[in-house]
Amino acid sequence: MLLLLLLFCLLLVAACFGCSMSRLRRPSSRRLLLAALGLLSVLAFWSSSEGAASFAGASWATRTLGRLPRAAGQAGNALPELYIYDHCPFCVRARIIFGMKNIKHNLVWMANDDVDTPTALVGKKISPILQLPGESAMFESLDIVRKIDMDPAWGPPLLKPASAREDLDAVDKRTIEAVRLLLRPRVIRAYLPEFAHKDGRTAYLRNHPIADPVGGEVPEKAAWLAMGEEKWKSWYDAHFENSPALLAELNSVLPDFEGLIHSEDSVSPGGASYDDIVFFAKMRTASLIKGLKPGPRLQAYMERMSDLSQIPLYSGMAV
Repeated sequence: MLLLLLLFCLLLVAACFGCSMSRLRRPSSRRLLLAALGLLSVLAFWSSSEGAASFAGASWATRTLGRLPRAAGQAGNALPELYIYDHCPFCVRARIIFGMKNIKHNLVWMANDDVDTPTALVGKKISPILQLPGESAMFESLDIVRKIDMDPAWGPPLLKPASAREDLDAVDKRTIEAVRLLLRPRVIRAYLPEFAHKDGRTAYLRNHPIADPVGGEVPEKAAWLAMGEEKWKSWYDAHFENSPALLAELNSVLPDFEGLIHSEDSVSPGGASYDDIVFFAKMRTASLIKGLKPGPRLQAYMERMSDLSQIPLYSGMAV
């Protein structure tokens, strides 16, 4: 069949050249000649074994792009994957080291009510979870930080050891209760991926008991579960309404951090350390609180660490 088409094209070209030059000047004749020559070229290419193989190979590659199988254990161009919740300070810890070492990776935001995904990866509902190409998934935020910082595959170590600073811990402890009561009602109000659906927000309420807005006691888990969703919401709403008093309490403590921050680049002397991993993770989450008033030194540190870690603060979407 291919030979017959080639023969037909040759005869057509010959017929065109057999015409008088005056007739060949006609636009219709010229178009006929060009069409015959074009078809002849295509058929000649197709008839060659190399051309046919190239065309067939390109067609197959186009159909199967992105679905080529890898050999067992071959990572190829796969990137590390971090399974996280955006609001979670422990997840922020794991993200910091990737940003500071400028390691390309994929972030996978799990729905807050998603039990199946983390359980399939590590056997229980937890975050963050790191999945490296060709390796078993792992959890525990500081273990993930240590793995990425110390593994030569991801560059030389960057972090100094934790300095066990009691002065920083003492001030931080004075903020814990106010931060908890301010943040919990806010994370489910903010537009965060883990709370995109109602079930995710309900799961957060169910799993995070909050203090009685009148008596101040945090109920036991069983008692909290027995209260039900409407009661959970009413307590969360009460603390949200009490934001002015809670903010005044928190903002009165923040100036005490000013003299404890070594520089914009590190909270402790000697450069970036595990102190920064823990401290910035807390402050980044706290930036979701609208009306937060860090002192100039703390604010400069938060902004610089946000830049170094490539994790944006919540300041622009604070609630």
